Amino acid sequence: MTYSVTINEFMLLAANESIEILDLRDPEFIDSFELLKGPAVTQISLTQLPNCLDQLDKSKTYYLFTQFGDRSKTMAQFLRKEGFQVVNVIGGAAAYQHYLAS
Repeated sequence: MTYSVTINEFMLLAANESIEILDLRDPEFIDSFELLKGPAVTQISLTQLPNCLDQLDKSKTYYLFTQFGDRSKTMAQFLRKEGFQVVNVIGGAAAYQHYLAS
């Protein structure tokens, strides 16, 4: 399994299949810019995630977003150790926003 994808790879996947997004940004960042909308987006603040693992499904693959992608890489390692299938999106929401602007 691939553990990280670039924003370009993520956008290709999102265009061709249904994907699950785990938005780990703090509320002030979510308010400033919203990722893809829809039922496939789960928003849990990074600091709250260890207490909310029961809200996630181990049979799904989650694409992790933080604001800049640095903290999602660390959280991806944690979640994999907990038995979840996760992929870090390199550059996070900032890369996504830049992609949309280009």
